[in-house]
Amino acid sequence: MPEEKTERSKVPEASSKEVPEEDPLSLKEKQIAELTDDLKRLQAEFDNFKKRTEKEWKERARLANQTLIADLLPILDSFDKAIENAKNNGDATALRKGLESLHKQLLQTLQREGLREIRADGRFDPFMHEAVMREEREDAEDGRILEIFQKGYAIGPKAIRPTKVKVAKRREPEEASRELVTESRDNQHTQEEEGKIDKR
Repeated sequence: MPEEKTERSKVPEASSKEVPEEDPLSLKEKQIAELTDDLKRLQAEFDNFKKRTEKEWKERARLANQTLIADLLPILDSFDKAIENAKNNGDATALRKGLESLHKQLLQTLQREGLREIRADGRFDPFMHEAVMREEREDAEDGRILEIFQKGYAIGPKAIRPTKVKVAKRREPEEASRELVTESRDNQHTQEEEGKIDKR
């Protein structure tokens, strides 16, 4: 019996098919090719998304402009009527009232779109005002708006056209007194010179 076991153990077993191992280099190249394809696909999708978004924004802007223009058309009609009335009637008072009505109508239309006039009755704000002139004053604090040259307008918190203003620059009393003393000395010197000339 032991001999039979030994003989059986010597019988070779059926060998399973060996799967050849893939070359590491070719495996890496395959992975690189797959990643490259994925990247190209993502790039194409992003380009399409970008083009679609730009197209949508352009369409929205066109529609917004169309809406605003449609709101302005009644004002254009009012201008036509005012011009016609001015031709037929030379009344200056009626023309002035017509222009005031047109101004009010236009302003209301723009206000519905979010436009607001920038206030300029206080201190200078560099984000809302543009100083085109400065004036030294003793009776006004530094940075106080003295005069408006052109109205400014904003949409929301952002100024689309700043208000052009004249701004006060504080003039110290000492400087003013020094200037008066200098001026009086100059006048006295001039008078003395004139006196010398008269005596000659």
